[in-house]
Amino acid sequence: MGVESQASSPKDVFVGRVVSNQSVCRDQWRFEAAFNDFPPALPGQFVEILCADPLEENRAGGAFLRRPFSIGGLRRIGQQAFISITHRVLGIGTRWLSQLAPGDQISFLGPLGRPFCIDPQRPAALLVGGGIGLPPLIWLTEALVQAGKQTIAFAGARTADLLPLTRVPDVPVSGTAPSLAFEEFADHQVPTVVSTDDGSLGAAGLIVEHFERYLDQADSPGESAVVYSCGPEKMLAAVARTCEKRSIPCQVCMERMMACGMGTCQSCVIRTHDKEDPEGWRYSLCCTDGPVFDGQTVIWD
Repeated sequence: MGVESQASSPKDVFVGRVVSNQSVCRDQWRFEAAFNDFPPALPGQFVEILCADPLEENRAGGAFLRRPFSIGGLRRIGQQAFISITHRVLGIGTRWLSQLAPGDQISFLGPLGRPFCIDPQRPAALLVGGGIGLPPLIWLTEALVQAGKQTIAFAGARTADLLPLTRVPDVPVSGTAPSLAFEEFADHQVPTVVSTDDGSLGAAGLIVEHFERYLDQADSPGESAVVYSCGPEKMLAAVARTCEKRSIPCQVCMERMMACGMGTCQSCVIRTHDKEDPEGWRYSLCCTDGPVFDGQTVIWD
């Protein structure tokens, strides 16, 4: 699929200013920041954010180490790049991000990692995302549509108020029928199947279950589609195994605690198959070998 051959973009530290910051659902926030001369980046890549005022030497009120976040969107106007980040408030760093106001300064290190690879030979794309794993797939949707791919999104969350998507007024969400009910995908005319574990929105149950049902009813998806997935690791494992059974190429965007983002600290290891290694496997780094991997190369424990 070309995932392993993708090279990282040039990277640097950039200080920009917050343009907007708003709550998108319970405990989850989305902010946009503007930067000058930010390098080219692709969906699936990430940035390391200094969750503290870059002008404060003692990092008062923030975190000492940078935190990794997937790029959820990138648009350009002239020399300025506007980058969108969606996150869930879990600790001191994300709490600091949730309190940002327009005009506040923020420091990004990036872009980092290997991105998703769009296969020019396959006309269809299926996106499977869970909860806070949806943002990189939203940005990927834009690239897929621009490449002319027939795209359908599958989005899952534990409950309705943990789904970081914006409802389109008066468009119903019912059962497993794809609909243009969520702005982030509807803006690109991409229909979405939504499920919640508790049945509070869309279909009840795990999104992987509804994704599998779709594949069972689809016409030869193994010959035409590529699956792109991001979310909880158990979900990624289920998606990868489902695709392997049906011979569908699958790319997964993995998550690990990445203290440096550049392979120095060796803290973000993932076990992957390697035929050239005597033991048949090796440790790969999520930050530099990924975060996007071929789903069949990951050893799912």
